[in-house]
Amino acid sequence: MGKTHQERNALQRSSGKRYGIAVAGFTCLYAVCVSFFYSSWLVSQPSFSPASFDNVLNPTIFVVSLLFSVLVGSKLTHLVRLPCLALGYSGFVLALGSAFFAATTCLDQAVVAVSALAAGIGMALVMPFYFEAFACYSSRRIAIAFGIMSLGGMAANMLLGFAPDIVSLVLYGALLAASALCLAFTRHAETSENGKIERDRRIPSPHPVLSKQDFLNVFLVSGICTFALSIVYGILDTAATGTSPSPATSILISQFGGIAAAVVFLVYFGTRTKPPTSLLFNVVFGILATGILFLPFLSSDYAVSLNILAAAGWKLVMLALFYLVVTTYARSRTKLLVGISLAYALPRFGLFIGQNVAQLLGVGSTADFVRTTAVAFFLLYLILMVIWMVNSHERKRAESQARAADELLGRFAQEQENVRKLRCEALAADCGLTNRESDILYLLAQGRDVTSICETLFLSKNTVKSYQKTIYSKLGVHSKQEIIDLVNTANSSRNA
Repeated sequence: MGKTHQERNALQRSSGKRYGIAVAGFTCLYAVCVSFFYSSWLVSQPSFSPASFDNVLNPTIFVVSLLFSVLVGSKLTHLVRLPCLALGYSGFVLALGSAFFAATTCLDQAVVAVSALAAGIGMALVMPFYFEAFACYSSRRIAIAFGIMSLGGMAANMLLGFAPDIVSLVLYGALLAASALCLAFTRHAETSENGKIERDRRIPSPHPVLSKQDFLNVFLVSGICTFALSIVYGILDTAATGTSPSPATSILISQFGGIAAAVVFLVYFGTRTKPPTSLLFNVVFGILATGILFLPFLSSDYAVSLNILAAAGWKLVMLALFYLVVTTYARSRTKLLVGISLAYALPRFGLFIGQNVAQLLGVGSTADFVRTTAVAFFLLYLILMVIWMVNSHERKRAESQARAADELLGRFAQEQENVRKLRCEALAADCGLTNRESDILYLLAQGRDVTSICETLFLSKNTVKSYQKTIYSKLGVHSKQEIIDLVNTANSSRNA
């Protein structure tokens, strides 16, 4: 028993260490991703266009993520893992080098496009495996990991913005290398500990069993809502960029919104046992829809505040969607990778649509089109919330019925076991069995074999076999099945 307790403590310490390293690596990787989301090196260049960069980055993430999900869905997860990671990290290296060259040598549009393309490939192929690394933990630890990843990555990127270009290049390279090492360590530790940690973690798994209803709850409503919000946020962000003093100011506003979202996510999901995700979506969508409706009638200062709120809301909903996907698909790694790829790809595509719609129509922060979009978005939100509530109601009713059935079956099984025990005691008393023979009789009546009885009573096989022969002789039977039949008919025999 002491050895088992020590082994359990060692496994828990190992799991905690692996969790900490995974969080650190994920934070490092996200800091690199943020540098491309906000074009950290290039935004200060007078002729640089953030919209052009995003028009390459976001579609690349979308297309490569879709291809990755198809590849993983073809049951080739183990075969494509290393090639995808190698290609993804190579993409990051190429993206960092191209961005540095464009920022320090010449702002060649082809080099900028290569940087955006390579960064999109890196994000689409590496990020899903990091999300997968947290599937084995509890919901609260998943939420804490995602919140720290977002908050730490945003903060690190803002700090690196004050460093010279060559220094930031070296530091981003170090963060990228650290993320690769942390991911390799996490994967190796999970697969090389004789499966003990995985078994201990899976038996009492806090995650629900996957079902088609889970897919509908995750993607039909929350996924579509996030996609719709991405379009609206793309419009607002483009409008705010057009009216802000510089692109750097707009990016700074968005960064503050991201930090606020990470803090709210940590408080909401990291401090509660079962946080209702639908409530979070309701609050975020309701506030944004109301705020956008009043946008055309208020000052430009309000537009800046709303853009911060929109950035925070969009990133908060994104984190919540990732959390939903990972906790829903935790027991199916293949489906988790497919789900997280779709959850990662669709919002970036929605952002791409919103930004280009705003540019095409020349939307300003006070344009009537913003109000029209807001009304349409608000109506869509109401429709989707009705669908969500109907699905949630049906799911809760089914879960309630399942729990009631489980409780009824549990009580029935316990009553059956009590009856079996009483019959064994009566039979033992009638046939003059000793206490030890009575214990073995009860186990035999359960259908246990010799090995199981030895483990339960801590007896040797020869001892159990000796007792078994004696029991057979006293009861006048010749097999375990005859004992089971005798116990089951003991009451009727006694009454007769």
